[in-house]
Amino acid sequence: MPEPKSLRRDARDNVAKLRAAAMDIFLAKGLDASLYEIARAAGVSIGTLYHRFGTREGLIDAVIPDIAGSRLQDLAATVMAQDTARQRLEAFVKGMIDLQSEDPALNDAILRRYPDAVALHDICERSTTLGQQLVHDAHADGSLSPDFTDDDLFCLLWLAGIANREPHAPSGWQRVIEQALRAAWTTPT
Repeated sequence: MPEPKSLRRDARDNVAKLRAAAMDIFLAKGLDASLYEIARAAGVSIGTLYHRFGTREGLIDAVIPDIAGSRLQDLAATVMAQDTARQRLEAFVKGMIDLQSEDPALNDAILRRYPDAVALHDICERSTTLGQQLVHDAHADGSLSPDFTDDDLFCLLWLAGIANREPHAPSGWQRVIEQALRAAWTTPT
């Protein structure tokens, strides 16, 4: 939610402090981090946070899409630099799981935990479209079993996202996802 330029200087400063605090805390703890903690870290009241951003989703849309978009664009560039459809799909899965593991806020975005954060949803939709295209390309070249669908891909990524959020997830969850993907190929590596 862009702020009008006519805000008083102290109000602009509060918005900047809230954005910085939200960025730090969301990236460290995920998108369900305490809004009270964000306001406290910014040195403002919770009322100021709500007055300036309206809702949690408004705050998410104000701070996360740029960072998420940048990270997902970097992943897309890495993926598309691969030589074969199989290598591209494998790089996409590995890259998405790495992002989910390293970045709680991006993991929450990929899991669509806040569907009313419209700007964030639009950015994640681009990665969904890329994943669908990668599955289609691997089907087209015959390297991926026709039984493996883009829904299967997103189920694997969703399972990885949930496991990344869960501190008591079984330690072998990544191996299970790797085995599921490995079984989807029509030819061994």
